[in-house]
Amino acid sequence: MQKKVLMICLVIALLEGFAGLGIEIYAIRISATYIGSSISITGVILAMVLIAIAVGYWYGGRLSQAARTPRQALLQAGYVLSLSAISHAIACIIQLPLLAAMTSSTDSPIIAAIGVGLLFGVGLAFGSTAIPLITQFLSLKYKNDDGVDAGKNAGTMVAITTVGSVLGSTVTPIFLLPYIGLMSSLALFIASLAFSAWLCTKLAIQIESDEPIKPSDHVTNYLLFTSALVMTAAFIMMNRVDTGYQTATGAWFIKDTLAGRDLAVTITDKPGQSTSSCWVYATQKNCHWYGEIAVEAIGQTKPETLVFLGGAGMGTPSEVAHYNPKMKLTVIDIDKDLPKIIEKHFLKAPIAANIEFIGDDARGYLTRNKQARYDFMLIDAFQGQHVASNLYTLEALTQFKANSNDIMANIIGIPRKEHGYTQTILKNWQEVFGDTAYVLTKYGSVNLQNIMLCNFACPGSQKLAQAEFFNAQQPVHTDDLPRLDKYYYRSIKSL
Repeated sequence: MQKKVLMICLVIALLEGFAGLGIEIYAIRISATYIGSSISITGVILAMVLIAIAVGYWYGGRLSQAARTPRQALLQAGYVLSLSAISHAIACIIQLPLLAAMTSSTDSPIIAAIGVGLLFGVGLAFGSTAIPLITQFLSLKYKNDDGVDAGKNAGTMVAITTVGSVLGSTVTPIFLLPYIGLMSSLALFIASLAFSAWLCTKLAIQIESDEPIKPSDHVTNYLLFTSALVMTAAFIMMNRVDTGYQTATGAWFIKDTLAGRDLAVTITDKPGQSTSSCWVYATQKNCHWYGEIAVEAIGQTKPETLVFLGGAGMGTPSEVAHYNPKMKLTVIDIDKDLPKIIEKHFLKAPIAANIEFIGDDARGYLTRNKQARYDFMLIDAFQGQHVASNLYTLEALTQFKANSNDIMANIIGIPRKEHGYTQTILKNWQEVFGDTAYVLTKYGSVNLQNIMLCNFACPGSQKLAQAEFFNAQQPVHTDDLPRLDKYYYRSIKSL
């Protein structure tokens, strides 16, 4: 009997750790849709997670001191696990509106990350509170003369919940999100917490004890974790579209629209901030200004082989491929699952046969394939309004210069001398391409906009050195300045 009870307690600890960290991965994943993905954002959310776990262990220790009987300790553990389940369910419901509100009121992703960490930290704290309570149950139920002591109980419980946390933080991104999806993963985590609460409560009722059991002692637990399951199911059914089409790397949002009188569709990874591609079904053309300029430049240079760093909706490469079936196009995008979404929800047709899609980090792929040569390259990698700065360091642009003859880049920035990050990219372009560095803007020198860079006289452009908004004194950007910025999608709003 003792072994059976111990095994049930270990299962509860394992599920608590698994669900807690799994939900945090879910939170980070959804948050990336609004505040981006970077080392700093992930680090802040994880820091809040660890603080919540520490608070839960501390408070659980305080509660366990008041538990005088094994049944009291178990019922209290079931109660806090029920609170954990319902807290996470509520957090999932309000997360998207909260993120939308935070991103509209502040440009700092760190503040938003703290908000996310606090939001889900409540449920994590409740979950970790159960571990000291279950340890107290084992210590009260099985005294030292049975070979079980408090130190051994505590060590075992913490070890098992840590193993569960490891499973949650690894299985979730590698298997659950890619193969069963975001919503199904969320349901699994909430169900795991609810099941843990049920196990605790059921065990408390069934253990032998001289202490009488009253319905009020356990009905509250059942109501709470059942409510968590109902709320989660309702959230999944009502909000599936709000979280976009999920892949292991990103979330993509599809919206039908009009381009003039023609039916069109847009795709974005940042709803409300930007559109990554726009596609007109009738004409088989993209309907973005920067895409039209890129297509015109391709017609001007007449390349035979092209490479696109960044796929998004693949509007530009699809248009080029449709009207130039003999051209060979390569699209490199870090989101390996993107083609399935493009074909089913965006283009609503197979990707052109002369397009080769490579699911990889663009710079990493070209670094490993230095011998690759293309007639034309378009750098078009963003996350919402955040520029992939690792593609614009001196080292990266020098490497791309060796990979391709004619190069264009689509960046989002502010063509103003005072806007430091935009100027850094412009300075790097000038540093690498010199007299052949050209620039093209659309809305003058004050608005946030697409800016086209070329290493040739692309349509409508002027020499970068002659642009009145170019600050030639801006410092250059290298891989080592700063090092952590290599893979950071930095907000172009920052001066």
